[in-house]
Amino acid sequence: MRIWEEHTHGMMGRLPTYLNRGAMGLAAGAAYFSEADSRFGANALRRYEYLREHDLCMTATLSSPQANRAASVANQADPFLAARIKEETNAGLIVRGCRMLATLPIADELLVYSGAPLRNPEQEAPYAFVFSIPSDTQGIRFICRESVDYGRSHYDHPLASRFEELDAVVIFDDVLVPWENIFVSHDVPRCNSAFSRTGAAVHMDHQTVVKNIVKAEFMLGLASLLVNSIGAEVFQHIYEKLAELWLNAETMKACLRAAEADAALDEWQIMRPAEDPLVAACILFSRMYPRMVEIIQQIGASGLVAMPTEADVRGPLAEDIKKFYQAARAEAFDRIPMFRLAWDASVSAFASRQVLYERFSRGDPIRVANALVLTHEDQLQRCAERVYEFIRQGRDEAFAQPSDDSVDG
Repeated sequence: MRIWEEHTHGMMGRLPTYLNRGAMGLAAGAAYFSEADSRFGANALRRYEYLREHDLCMTATLSSPQANRAASVANQADPFLAARIKEETNAGLIVRGCRMLATLPIADELLVYSGAPLRNPEQEAPYAFVFSIPSDTQGIRFICRESVDYGRSHYDHPLASRFEELDAVVIFDDVLVPWENIFVSHDVPRCNSAFSRTGAAVHMDHQTVVKNIVKAEFMLGLASLLVNSIGAEVFQHIYEKLAELWLNAETMKACLRAAEADAALDEWQIMRPAEDPLVAACILFSRMYPRMVEIIQQIGASGLVAMPTEADVRGPLAEDIKKFYQAARAEAFDRIPMFRLAWDASVSAFASRQVLYERFSRGDPIRVANALVLTHEDQLQRCAERVYEFIRQGRDEAFAQPSDDSVDG
């Protein structure tokens, strides 16, 4: 995973190592799906083996469209706005509606599940499913956003020209999902817990934290190059910013190490990394990364938007560029590609999309925080009890002694 991430500098969230880790986790917990239907467990295992043996790339679509955020999927103006099961046939499920946000729509296979928990088992059962299906299945359509790869050279757009993975909304136009592709059907509790119980979520987080480490190290290295090239180390605030970037990278590495050191066999007898350090790392990174981008902007300042293009460097103004774009420790033609990279990492449309991705890749931050507290209530209670015990000891000691008022003169 580290080798793949270093090739992309952590700029692609949907490398095959991500969702394929999820498919492995679902297969590992096949017995969990078999509890509802023996076919579903066999399907999860068989689908994983098919992906593995054919070396396929998988992506996912898990969010319902942003129509009415105040209403559940079952209470939208159109019941088929969010993808739902239209009918059940001998051949499989007929699915109609849409899902977002499918990053990397060029993937071979599409894993379809619900990223947000469903609340009402009776109303929302038609929206409760987990299945995997080829992306070119009849009836599936993708509506892609405008690409941030504008067809420019690697010199002008070093990141966007290489690592744009695109995002899309997926339309299911009465798509037949064969029974052999289905892991969960009409089962709200199992749909909500499928990824946590099987371990798929933890294994995907493990890959994500590897990405986060590489991405944090990339931003640290980029900032260091900028500082050195223009001699910015004379300013004290520069050291503070570099230190912050270093702390981010080391925090990610520490969480990964803790997760691997505390790995243990799960109920399916699969070695599973410890969950809490990975969850902490993923949530922290959603706050760290926008700040990393801000630091690059602050160090590069106006230099980020003043860089000439490849055409300029090769054109009649080349001599002027050579003279006026030099830096304290870099010739102009060495400095320019460095600052163009910094621009593509912090200012361009590609950079903005990266910030948005890292902010929301785990979903609504408020919902994530709520779930985090609810799933760690025992830990919060233990911590509170220790603090209360300390308070109680002080109180009891105070009342065990006679008060000043009772002492004579």
